[in-house]
This record gives sequence, structure tokens and C-alpha cells, in this order.
Amino acid sequence: MQFVSRSAWGARPSRYALAYIGSTRGVKVHYEGSPVPAALARPENHGQCAGRVRDIQASHLANRDEDYSDIAYNAMVCPHGYVYEGRGAHRKTGANGNQSLNQAHYAVCAMVGDSGLTNPTDAQLNGVRDAIEWLRSSGGAGSEIKGHRDGYATSCPGGPLYAWVQRGAPRPGGGSGGGGGTPPTGGLARYTVTINGLVYGYGAHGDHVTAVGKALVAKKFGRHYSEGPGPTWTDSDTENYADYQKSLGLSGSDADGVPGESSLKQLLGYLPGGTSAKPAPPFPGADKFGPGSNNAYVTALGNQLVKKGYGSHYTEGPGPRWGEADRLNVRDFQLSRAELRGDPDGIPGPTTWRLLFS
Repeated sequence: MQFVSRSAWGARPSRYALAYIGSTRGVKVHYEGSPVPAALARPENHGQCAGRVRDIQASHLANRDEDYSDIAYNAMVCPHGYVYEGRGAHRKTGANGNQSLNQAHYAVCAMVGDSGLTNPTDAQLNGVRDAIEWLRSSGGAGSEIKGHRDGYATSCPGGPLYAWVQRGAPRPGGGSGGGGGTPPTGGLARYTVTINGLVYGYGAHGDHVTAVGKALVAKKFGRHYSEGPGPTWTDSDTENYADYQKSLGLSGSDADGVPGESSLKQLLGYLPGGTSAKPAPPFPGADKFGPGSNNAYVTALGNQLVKKGYGSHYTEGPGPRWGEADRLNVRDFQLSRAELRGDPDGIPGPTTWRLLFS
């Protein structure tokens, strides 16, 4: 399971203590029920997912009509298959409709909506299944898997996701168990590793991925490519890398197609990454930001926000004209840092700029 803890995604503290729950009858599956940009599913946009979870938590904490104590879900799952810890295991959800429904089932929400991204990806379905297995093993969840609409008048979790639930929530390609780094028997590894600051494995993206693919082809381990290696890690990369690992005498989980440091260094002759961080560029001044601003500094700010995982409010990407999306993304970043939480106005000052670019 590709698990992202509360601290890793930058969760704010609960408003008050979450109610303990020893066990449930099972898990109910949810969707966001509002527009989700289709572009969020692109591998290069995974950096926006943590910011989206922070936004959802912030909206729930601000909803005093419902009086949420925290994000309503026990877990959220992004289109890339990562499971974000919400309230977590052994914590009663606030998402199923009323106290008795919340007591009966945990709640797992997939980042799909009623427009834009409406069909869950295969990685996402695997992630939802991972979350269910986690809540079973760590939270006492029973065997039931239902949709939010089962027992409550709502369209959630949407047509495509609910159809999957009604089929028994199978993992794509067959099977219903598993999770974790090793996929179900006969499946392909769908987790990632970070080596020397660079990510490898399914969904990873960058020139370093292309370099691995080219090196595999050069060593005659490219038979699974249909179009040749590219910058996004696919199942073909995994299969080719597994063939290479087996040629080194590796087996089992050591030959699952996801690089280890030793095999990667043998393949390339060196380990990419590990460059020292550049110092933050000089702060250009507060007058470069805010309503009416239109300059290259706004673009640089937006690009860095996306890089840091705080770009969830952009619908078309950063640009030179300051907009409300820039302010909201800066605010989210400020809320994630103890030094900035006292005045999260969404306008960068020298400290915000330095921390963002560090």
C-alpha cells in the first residue's frame, strides 16, 4: 500500500478528540461529489493530491453546520493509487449520514467527482482496495463493502464507482486481497521507491525514468515495450526491469520490477539525483503579488507551489496573472508551516517565499 500519513500530507489538528470505534461491519465507498479536474489523473500531477486532501480537510473544519471535528473520511485515495490517512483506523467517520450509519461502517473517499474525472483509474481502484484491507487489518472492519448511497439518500459514490462496488470491489485484473508493496499473485508491482531523491516505479515521471528505459533496451531488456521507453513509468518498464533483476540472480520481491539502489547503479553505472539544493531566489517584494499583479514572479511562485504539492486550486496551471487560485494555494502552504500559520492570508512575504523555495 502506498500510504501517506497525516503528518506527511500536512494535516491540521482535529478540532476536538475523535471518537474511538473498536470495529465496524465494513467500509462504505465515497466520491467527492463535486468537479474533479480530469488532469489530476496525469502522473505528473500527483504532486497536487496532498494539497487536495488539505483543501477537503479545511472545508470540513470550516463547516460548522455539520460541526466536523476533522476531515470526514477515514481515508482518501488519489487517482495514482495513494492512500491518504484521514481520521484513520479506530476512529468513527463523519461521512456516512448520521451517527448510526457512521458507527456501522468506515468511509473511504476516492478523488473522483460528478464531472471532469468521473471514472476511477485502475491504480485508484487498487488504492481503494488497499484502504479497505488496511481498515480490516488495523481497524477491525468487517467484510461488508458498500456505497455511500446504500442506506442514505445520495448519489454518492457516483455511477462508475458504485458499479465497481456492486461487483464486489475487485482489484483490476482480478483478485480482491493483497495490498502493500507486493501485488496480488500474478499481478504487477504498482508501488514506488525513492532513490537518491528520485522516484521510480509505476506512475513515476521524469527524464530519469527515460534513462532507465533506454539503459534496459541497451542491455537487451526491452521486449515488453511496444513504443519504446518514455518519461512515465508504466507496467512495461516494470516487466522489463524485472527481467533485468532476474538476470542478476535476484528472485521473489527482489525481482518485482521496482528498482533497488544496487540494481539501479549496476544498470546505469551511477545513481542519478542527489544534487544539492539551490538557495532560494531573492524575494522580489510584496508589491509583485496580489490583485492586479501580472509578472514573471507570479508564474515562478505558481510553479513552485505545484512542485511542492500545493497547486490543487489551479484549473489551467500557473500563469503570470495573479488570481484567487494563487492566493488559495499560498494560503494552503502557509497553513502547512508552523512559522506561517499565524497569518495565512495567501499573500507571500519574505518568509513564505524563503520556505517555499527552500
